[in-house]
Amino acid sequence: MNPTLSSDQDLLQSCEKAEEQRQRSTKQTKWMDDVRRHVDMVATASSEEFKTASFQRKLWSSQAISSFGRGGAIPVDPLHTDEKLIELLWKLRIGSLPPPGQERTNYLISLFKECEAHIRTKLPKFPRLKLYNVFASLAPSEFGTLSFTKSLRELATEMGINAPVSVHAVAVHRAVLDRLEAVIGKVDAPPQHDGVARMTLPWLLFSRLPKQTDATTESSPDELPGEDRLVPLPADRRRRRMLAIAGSFTTVRSMLEFAKNGCTREDFKEHILSINPRLSPQSINGNLNALIGEWGVLEANGDQLSPTPLGQAVLENESADPEDVSDWLITHILGFDHTLYALRQADATRDQLHAILSKVNPGWTTDFVPKTLIDWQRALGLLERNSQGLYTLTEDGRNWASRIHWMPESLPSEQGHSSEEADDAVTQIGAIHRPPLADICAAFPTTVVFPTAVVARLDASLWSNVRRHFAILAGLSGAGKTLLARNYALALWHDQPEASRGLYTVPVQPGWHDPASLFGYINPLVRDSYTRTGFLDFLLRASGDPSRPYTVVLDEMNLSHPEQYLAPLLSAMETGDEIELHTFDEDVGGVPPRIRYPSNLLIIGTVNMDETTHGLSDKILDRAAVLEFWEVDIASYPGWTGLALVDADVKLVQKVLHELASALRPVKLHFGWRTIGDILGYITAACEGSAIDVRTALDHAVFSKILPKLRGEDSKRLRTAFDSTYAVLNTTQLKESTAKLSELREDLRDTGSARFWR
Repeated sequence: MNPTLSSDQDLLQSCEKAEEQRQRSTKQTKWMDDVRRHVDMVATASSEEFKTASFQRKLWSSQAISSFGRGGAIPVDPLHTDEKLIELLWKLRIGSLPPPGQERTNYLISLFKECEAHIRTKLPKFPRLKLYNVFASLAPSEFGTLSFTKSLRELATEMGINAPVSVHAVAVHRAVLDRLEAVIGKVDAPPQHDGVARMTLPWLLFSRLPKQTDATTESSPDELPGEDRLVPLPADRRRRRMLAIAGSFTTVRSMLEFAKNGCTREDFKEHILSINPRLSPQSINGNLNALIGEWGVLEANGDQLSPTPLGQAVLENESADPEDVSDWLITHILGFDHTLYALRQADATRDQLHAILSKVNPGWTTDFVPKTLIDWQRALGLLERNSQGLYTLTEDGRNWASRIHWMPESLPSEQGHSSEEADDAVTQIGAIHRPPLADICAAFPTTVVFPTAVVARLDASLWSNVRRHFAILAGLSGAGKTLLARNYALALWHDQPEASRGLYTVPVQPGWHDPASLFGYINPLVRDSYTRTGFLDFLLRASGDPSRPYTVVLDEMNLSHPEQYLAPLLSAMETGDEIELHTFDEDVGGVPPRIRYPSNLLIIGTVNMDETTHGLSDKILDRAAVLEFWEVDIASYPGWTGLALVDADVKLVQKVLHELASALRPVKLHFGWRTIGDILGYITAACEGSAIDVRTALDHAVFSKILPKLRGEDSKRLRTAFDSTYAVLNTTQLKESTAKLSELREDLRDTGSARFWR
């Protein structure tokens, strides 16, 4: 990952922009005043006043530091008169903290843990957010107002701070403040104005970060901490089932705990088996895939597994509290919000809930998935049956349901591939983040020079269809086809910290006769094992992140027949049907049986046409836009600058290459930038030893890099090209190359064909 605020310069600029935003916002100004007054009230309270129930109620209920969001529903009334807890808090209020540094941080962590342990004996749920607000009120110089630990760790990571769940959030607060102090200097402690501004700055920085496309909430710099709203995924992008897991959420957390510090896929499977030895290999894979896709708490990077930010938030809570994943389940699981929304209106029978869910997805033709979904909501403590036998929302269920500010969506009925499906495809494509052409061109490195018109043509070719984003770059070898494709893909992600995640290059190999080379396959010896490929992992990642474009570059795609190894994609991109990955009913090795064709998948193939490659069939050409690259502007090659050659020698090389390219262009035997780079590289290396002069080195380079590709049958056009090339070489006194071309001309005249290799 490339953190966006890891450099001092980037962090400084972001701080300056955040302060500018604050000054323009009346809401932010008022919030700072509220924080200042609250901190001042706490700092000036006497011991007698501090220990009263009324003051404790104000301390615990104040949302000046951060709004509570869903955490505000946890009642804390017993804490207002708890003498032991009040004494611990008073100790922080009046206590002389250790010197700044690790000793002070350890002291605050120890005190926080002591308070937490005591509170857990008094309340059924731990009010983590409220306790952070209280600590920030009592020690404002040690905390920011970003009380949500998941958000805090995300900000710390972007600032280049290592903040895994094993590092206590108190220490993360301190690390963030220390990083800010190192870049923008020290300030007076709150309630002084600069101290309050510093205290609130982490929230402003976090609210300005580019949000992940699978984010469950949205916020803006003009809002306050805790005021974020849920962002529901459209129905067609949601997970369409929840796997039944014995032990409910407690088991989910137990499985996640094993991957706390990262582990391999196989080690994790063995851990799942140790929890439930009766599970079959397919069920183990299903559990693993559920944690990745259904719960969003685990992510895979190749063979390695690690907790997502959401998973870290779950692990932060020592008890298995489903509240930590409420945002994800409500916004990412199809049907989850429907039942909560319906029960918010009125209680219902199980049959009524099943009827509601059966309309959510016409593909649920049995009660299996609705039953599993309702059972999960009961296990999570959201639903219960009342005395009349009707399902009703629990207090937690009402809290979850209160956050649904939208009308839950359902999937449309499957009615073939009608205009309704086309409208749906347009909706999907509209949601894909496609940068403007000007931004794409600006994102190309200065060393990669392509005319804007060329980039624009590729861009238009890829986005001319709502689902089929397929282009083929043909033409001169070494003209920069792969370079253009890769840099276009990276430019689509230019505003993301890891642009390379949106690009996967496949070096196509001869002998690919079926899709297994790309998609992997079920191991015939171990039936519950799937041999995965990098392309498959990339395809699954694209399927799970439909708001961003993912580009596959098929390099030398016609070394094998594309219509054979691309068959599943070619069919699905045309019809919109699902891509079948295997024929089992359950996931195998974390690979689902099928996935919908990702409308955010871009395919760019490069082809060279020679005796080692295959032609392109109509099945390919009907689906792809073809762009040819034959024109090469030698003068625009960026490698001319910085050469260890005198100007006269550079001009000589430029002149000869330009004349040779012009002579060979009519028969398409000229050369591209790759050849130019190799020639310049050879000349530079040869001249370093002073044993070979520039003209001789140029002669060698032309002989080895340009002449070997000269071949063909006798024709007026080829004879003219050879004659023109001979004249260039002879005039420039490239003796070895002139002699070789003389042989080729003789062969062409005497035998009717010419080849460099006799």
